[in-house]
Amino acid sequence: MNSKMTEQGTILVVDDTPTNLEVLFDLLGDSGFRVLVAENGESALDKANYAHPDLILLDILMPGMDGFETCRRLKANADTSTIPIIFLTALTDSVDKVRGFDLGAVDFITKPLQCEEVLARVKTQLRLQNLTNQLQHQIAQERLIGEIAQGIRRSLKLDEVLQTTVDQVRQFLHSDRVVILRFESDWGGRIVTESVDPAWKSILLTDFRDSCFSEHYVAYYQHGQTSAKPDIYQAGLSACHIELLEQAQVRANLIVPILQNNYLWGLLIAHHCSSPREWQAIETTLLQQLATQLGIAIQQSELYERTQNELIERRRAEQIIREQVALLNVASDAIYARDLQNHILFWNQSAEQLYGWSQAELQTASELLSNLQPQEVETVLKTVFEQGSWQGEVQKATKSGKAIMVLSRMTLVRDESGTPKSILTVDTDITEKKLLEAQFLRAQRLESIGTLASGVAHDLNNILTPILASAQLLPLKFPNLDDRTRKLLTTVEANAKRGADLVKQVLSFARGTEGRRTPVQVAHLLGEIEQIANRTFPKSITVQVDLPPSMLNLVYADATQLHQVLMNLCINARDAMPDGGVLTIAASNVFIDESHARTQLDAKVGNYVMTAVSDTGTGIPPEVIDRIFDPFFTTKEVGKGTGLGLSTVLGIIKSHAGFIEIDSQMGQGTCFRVYLPTTGDKAISSMASLDLLPGSGEVILVVDDESSIQDVTKAILEEQNYRVLTASNGFEAISLYAKHKQEIAVILMDLMMPAMDGATAIRTLRKMNPDVRVIATSGLMLSNTIADVASVGVDSFLSKPYTAEELLKVLHKMLDKASQR
Repeated sequence: MNSKMTEQGTILVVDDTPTNLEVLFDLLGDSGFRVLVAENGESALDKANYAHPDLILLDILMPGMDGFETCRRLKANADTSTIPIIFLTALTDSVDKVRGFDLGAVDFITKPLQCEEVLARVKTQLRLQNLTNQLQHQIAQERLIGEIAQGIRRSLKLDEVLQTTVDQVRQFLHSDRVVILRFESDWGGRIVTESVDPAWKSILLTDFRDSCFSEHYVAYYQHGQTSAKPDIYQAGLSACHIELLEQAQVRANLIVPILQNNYLWGLLIAHHCSSPREWQAIETTLLQQLATQLGIAIQQSELYERTQNELIERRRAEQIIREQVALLNVASDAIYARDLQNHILFWNQSAEQLYGWSQAELQTASELLSNLQPQEVETVLKTVFEQGSWQGEVQKATKSGKAIMVLSRMTLVRDESGTPKSILTVDTDITEKKLLEAQFLRAQRLESIGTLASGVAHDLNNILTPILASAQLLPLKFPNLDDRTRKLLTTVEANAKRGADLVKQVLSFARGTEGRRTPVQVAHLLGEIEQIANRTFPKSITVQVDLPPSMLNLVYADATQLHQVLMNLCINARDAMPDGGVLTIAASNVFIDESHARTQLDAKVGNYVMTAVSDTGTGIPPEVIDRIFDPFFTTKEVGKGTGLGLSTVLGIIKSHAGFIEIDSQMGQGTCFRVYLPTTGDKAISSMASLDLLPGSGEVILVVDDESSIQDVTKAILEEQNYRVLTASNGFEAISLYAKHKQEIAVILMDLMMPAMDGATAIRTLRKMNPDVRVIATSGLMLSNTIADVASVGVDSFLSKPYTAEELLKVLHKMLDKASQR
């Protein structure tokens, strides 16, 4: 820290009037000030830069650069911006004064100048400046003490604390060297820490032995006394003491003791080597305060040393834990260890990837148990301490708040004496597994229900087939029936068709119903759905359709079935918003990657068209969301739903190799996302409309285990001039074909029969005659059944219950093709 000049201060006077300069020069010089003069603004800027005066008296009205511009430039320069400026002016306009204060002036002196006023204002501003400098110096000193104190609290490394202290003290005092001398048992000392200007030699690690020190100085410094020597040659020191200081190039020094519990530990010493130096009281106070802080640091260090053995043992235990889990650091499981105070000791990379926290961010393990109730946490930890381990499935949360399910295994780690030291936890992410398990269980349940429904549907179709065919045949056999009888037959036919439609709907959810597949543009279907919804839904429901700017990819599908899917979802959305809301239908091209595909049983990697139907309605309760696709399950009131809507949707989408995702929150709404795989455009030729021409006496072999179906089918065919043979199973069919091979034109073969089923019978018939023409019939036309029969070769399929018109059309088409060969 530089000592003050003997003068009261340096003042720069700027005025273009020589008389004013002369007057002010004499006045201020006689009052003990050092005076510099400048006759214009440019000269003032130059002198202020190199002389750095304590105060500037600046005339406003000057040729060239006036006082205002000079002031502005002085304040804009970092080297001169803090110099206080008093304007000299003959102007009395308050506007000019306001402008001057805005530029940074501290005062105005009005001309003609009054000597007493000039001296009073100058001295006042210099006192203010001096007080400001002292305050800033005191603030800087307090900041330095605070920073060193914080460093001491942050660090237990004594060498680091001591070095930081001497570096900062030397910089603050502007001294040549600052050292810390530590005493030994014989009161000899060693310089253990040093900060020195490169211009002076280092005395670090130098040993000092002063035979008279213990006799004259130990008691002095142990009582906290300090020593400030402005000049060692004027301090009355002994010759040997001066010689010792000369070896260290010391001219002035400031010494304060470092006490540790009333024990003199060492000395904090500031050296000034270049010249004598008057040490200020504030500087002594600074070193005393820092010595006190160093005493605290030393005490902490000693406590630190006393606890080293315990910490070494703790680190050894932690190292054992790290060694145990280091081999698993590359494993997919999240592995972490925590002490008994719940602090994380180890956190592997998989844990960071799973939970999102780094070990530095995660101070305790409590965040990982945030989804458990306190009593649950207590129970788990009690089990760990009593039994040594615990395992269970726990829902936890990641850093982003995402809920995940993990299989958590906790093991109590003990030290050599058997005392519990920490808990090792291994968490396996089973979120996808649990999701797939739920989907698998639901699929199994639906498969079981589907198997039951398939069997029932087969029997119902066999029952409905003769009813439907008879209702159509009787008006043909008895053309003179009265109107009432015809109306009754029409009613029978209509209800039989209605029953057949219901059976088809039940079969739809079982995955496997086949429809007519063509390349379909989903955007066209959504346009139709939007029109229907806007015309039929309540006005309180707003319908929004969101389509991408680019064309959607084509899907290979049955357009009618997709229309049914979308209408079912929209109707459910409407019913979920009794008080109105927003129905949003959106579609986009998406790519399902491998990670996404793993979360869905029916998903495969590839391109899909995703159609989302979302509402702002009541939402689906969590306890029933897994059952919404079950057939006949409904949350609607009796009479307002059959429970087949969503089961039909699921069956249709599965039959198209797609899958469905659902998100729902109570009170916020539900979103169904339907994914259909995209495909190239495939042309499917449509069946031409055929005239129902009668037969020409061809022989048709009807094979069915239901006698009623045999009778009705035989009656229909004979009515249309066909000859009919009947068989009840595969064995009978083969026997009859062997006898009438040359006569039989077509075989109508039921696929599901006792003794020998249709598929086996067809294989045998193909061996007898590879060109035999077969129409397969079944009340359960599932995709796997069709695939099995197609592999043996059939010419056409006819689903039960079939009408007389459908039977005759298929038969006529087959015979027509045969005649064209």
